[in-house]
Amino acid sequence: MAKSISKIISGAGTIIHSILVPLFVLVFVIYYKPNGLYQFLDMNNASFTFNATMLFCVVLVCLSITRGWLYLLGRYWKPSGRLYLMWCVAETLILSLFCSLYIVLISPEKLSFFEIAGTAFISLLAMAIYPYGFLCLGFEIYARDHEDSNPVDENSLIRFYDEHKKLRFVIAPEAVIFIKSEDNYVLIHYLDRNRVKKFTLRSSMRALEEDLLKHGLVRCHRSYFINPTFIKIVRRDDSGLIVADMRQDGIESIPISRKYQEHISKIL
Repeated sequence: MAKSISKIISGAGTIIHSILVPLFVLVFVIYYKPNGLYQFLDMNNASFTFNATMLFCVVLVCLSITRGWLYLLGRYWKPSGRLYLMWCVAETLILSLFCSLYIVLISPEKLSFFEIAGTAFISLLAMAIYPYGFLCLGFEIYARDHEDSNPVDENSLIRFYDEHKKLRFVIAPEAVIFIKSEDNYVLIHYLDRNRVKKFTLRSSMRALEEDLLKHGLVRCHRSYFINPTFIKIVRRDDSGLIVADMRQDGIESIPISRKYQEHISKIL
């Protein structure tokens, strides 16, 4: 379940969820006309489809925002199944509040916002069970198939723990480009689907050093660990300092201290 949730809150999962759920709600409302919402959207049977389409737009915008926040949070926090379920319920509540606000604003009659919000919440919750459930099931199947076809040796992965010994980040060592120490944090620069990404961890180089050396990373500076396979060339810059240029575009040149120059040269 944890792996399927990671897929759901990924970039691709966020886009899929933000589009498919509003589409399902639109089709369901137009074709099945649930009693709870139909009486508010009918407007004398003249603008039901238009109002349903506008609700689709409201749901699309709101869901894009809430899923966007979940995606950003997911870069630093991996929710459990229970927390993700609570997020989905809260998300449905937010959708129902904004849908209710639209209904109140366009209705020619004076309607009770909270009465409509309650009806909208129950209706949306009943409808959302299907797309949310199917998406969770689909991502779970995908995660299992992907795991079976690409088995990973768990012992070969680097596990990054924060200063409180809590696991924060797991990655294959060959994906790590370099690690930089900055104040009380370390910045892990890594490659994900040919894109350079960064993970910030509250820890120190001293706490990570033993594990990094064990997985093939090399210390080149008191503030840097580097993956030798990503080094393109070692050169002297304009100021006379020895630096390593990396193969990936857009990455800063990594300084190499005199203490580590000979060791780096032997590796290359």
